[in-house]
Amino acid sequence: MIRPTAVQTVSAALENGPFDYIVVTAKAFPGTAKLIEEAVDPSTTIVLGQNGIGGEKEYAELYPDNVLIAGVVYLPVTQVEPGVVEHGPLERFEIGTYPPDAPLKGKERCRELSDLFRAGGGSAPVFDDIQPQRWFKLAVNAAWNPTTALTMCDDANYLRSSSKAEDIIRKIMKDVGKIATAVGYPNAITDQGIEQDLQRPRGRLETGGKEPSMLTDVRNDRATEVEAILGNALKIGEERGADTPYLELIYTLAKGRDYAIAPDERWKPIARHG
Repeated sequence: MIRPTAVQTVSAALENGPFDYIVVTAKAFPGTAKLIEEAVDPSTTIVLGQNGIGGEKEYAELYPDNVLIAGVVYLPVTQVEPGVVEHGPLERFEIGTYPPDAPLKGKERCRELSDLFRAGGGSAPVFDDIQPQRWFKLAVNAAWNPTTALTMCDDANYLRSSSKAEDIIRKIMKDVGKIATAVGYPNAITDQGIEQDLQRPRGRLETGGKEPSMLTDVRNDRATEVEAILGNALKIGEERGADTPYLELIYTLAKGRDYAIAPDERWKPIARHG
């Protein structure tokens, strides 16, 4: 029997090491990679289950000799009250090595991790190149996370709000598709894939929607993953000359919302006269 041990810090976890795998599911903020440093030894495989695109680079630079696995998490959950989280019907962790042409050792560790998930009743399919899956998940997140956070609607209520709501989701996802195409993944985000993804929130119109993580953050006055989910992709698109007006607009608005939650020293209160 395996009994998980809950600890508050990486330092406190060290007495349970060394670790075969370290699975990182923390928010994809800059500097997160550094937090696990003292728990990583030469044999540790680092597994990333984080939002966004390009986050692997920070880990690859800090831990160049460790096997690195990138993952895409599909796990619809909603915190309905303090300490109570409702789990949706989908559970899937798509994984692959970073980079895709990693040495055989990395491929073997990836298969071993998949086998561990299956042994526990989970689903963790292995892909030779995980990046198309990461780009598609990014398109989903880039469309739904900021849109729901800005409107303060869960996904189903957002669809109810306007006859134009669904089409905006499509346009943002297609903008991400332009960037994916520009970096060599033209089939990562297709019209068919977009329509299939839209079936999930449509199916919740008769029951109740799901709350994307950025909406949860805004409701709790927490800083959001605006750079990981939107900013990084936008920078890549600009470097490649991709025309992404909808992504640029939603990024700018989400950036403003994030600034209101976590302002810096430039913030000033509303001017009052009289």
